[in-house]
Amino acid sequence: MTHNPNVYGYVNGKPVFSRDEFIFEHRKRGPIEDDAELIAFAEKATSGWHNAGWSHSFISFYLSDYALSEPFASLTLSEFGRLKELQQEAREAAKAADDARRWRLKETINWADNSVEEIYEDKDGNTKHVTVVGPHGDAC
Repeated sequence: MTHNPNVYGYVNGKPVFSRDEFIFEHRKRGPIEDDAELIAFAEKATSGWHNAGWSHSFISFYLSDYALSEPFASLTLSEFGRLKELQQEAREAAKAADDARRWRLKETINWADNSVEEIYEDKDGNTKHVTVVGPHGDAC
């Protein structure tokens, strides 16, 4: 076999000449055009938004552009860029929904382990606890 400098890579012995062709041949389908289908494919590629043994949501999942990380390895650059845009839109929508609840600081607790916790209450009386400073101590 002779070396062809135009070959990007091989999929099952078949030469491909670009990253997009490599992705299409590897996943055995063409480009993903629909946003819902793109999110569903990425969720499947990441085994339900799992990373390093931790389960995440679409909003909190870190979309790494490392060559071997999923879903980057299974998407073209334009598809991956669109996925990042969709994630940013989802994050902004979640933040707007959370801001609409009008959280206000109710109490700050300084614990003995040097952690600091803030308790917030929304307009409906629901509370949430936020750890502002994690537990830590001196070196002795």
